[in-house]
Amino acid sequence: MNARLLIGMMAIVVALAACGGDDATGEDGTIEGTDVVVEMYDNRYQYTEIRIPVGGSVDWVGAGRNPHNAVDAEEAWSTEDAFGSLEQYEDEAAKLVYNTPGRYTFFCTFHGNAQGAGMAGVLVVGDA
Repeated sequence: MNARLLIGMMAIVVALAACGGDDATGEDGTIEGTDVVVEMYDNRYQYTEIRIPVGGSVDWVGAGRNPHNAVDAEEAWSTEDAFGSLEQYEDEAAKLVYNTPGRYTFFCTFHGNAQGAGMAGVLVVGDA
């Protein structure tokens, strides 16, 4: 195998590894995928728009010094359901699977509100 072909193959492997699975992230605060991870920083979510298919999941991970959570404004789901507490701290995770299609406004009960102000975002499940 010549060196040029080997270098080309290595570049392709590196590029594929950098893609990181089936998640597509946008610079506008969006993420789309089947199983996504969303970090909850101090007073903001890593992504403010999340798109997953029906049956997809979101791992809500604490990434700040303060407690955080994610709660549906209509009370259909909460990270408390999976984690057992509304207070998640750094490196604590709650994985939720979403089987009902819809458009959900979510917020942190410590740093946002159900009207979408502050630490809040939108979760779209399916083609809603």
